[in-house]
Amino acid sequence: MEKIDIDNAIADTCIRIIKEPLLYFSETDVQQMLTAELKLIKGLGDLYPTLIHRGKDSKSFYSTTLLHREYGGGGGTRIDIVIFSKEDVEKIDNQNLKTGNKYITPEFAFELGTEKTLNIKEHLDNDINKLKNVKKTGYIIHIYKDITKSPSGTKSREATIGRITEIFKNVFEDNSKNCPNEKVKKLAILLNPFKNQTKTWGKCEIFDGTTCKWEKVNVDKKNELKKKILEQLK
Repeated sequence: MEKIDIDNAIADTCIRIIKEPLLYFSETDVQQMLTAELKLIKGLGDLYPTLIHRGKDSKSFYSTTLLHREYGGGGGTRIDIVIFSKEDVEKIDNQNLKTGNKYITPEFAFELGTEKTLNIKEHLDNDINKLKNVKKTGYIIHIYKDITKSPSGTKSREATIGRITEIFKNVFEDNSKNCPNEKVKKLAILLNPFKNQTKTWGKCEIFDGTTCKWEKVNVDKKNELKKKILEQLK
């Protein structure tokens, strides 16, 4: 399992959503889709033995996978998706997937968010805090789906742009400027799929953490979408 395999799984999941935004109703749907994509990576669907015996005097052990959802992050928190190392799984000696009564620090971990998040800044800050100790890479993926229909150039559209800029766009811009963290990769996608207009241009924007700008990407060009997404995950 290589990081590029995980990056590709993220990109493919996001592209599916960009092209078919009705695939998700809530964050749970996004979590399920990403988990299914990650399971296709060699080794992530396999079983690995733990140190937990199957029963008294048994010489065999229960097994588990490297991939789990809603895993304990400490302090009463839960991490959306985690990936363990094979070595850490083999040290599990507690039925709650712990070692020595402590939660495993994942190799890779994922936190997701959608437009249904009440306070995006607070959510983002909490996500970063949960992923700061990950061994290799933490991924934060937030997708905001604007459900309004007003076309570009109208007063209604301008009002919508202002609201989304304040509660979503500015949050990632400010965080990118003030909270750099090489271990935590942040992917923010803004979708405007229901605009009452024929052009697809402007219906998807991806935040570029390097330039700190939102870039419009043609939803019909899969290669361009994938390239831009992967750039944010490097």
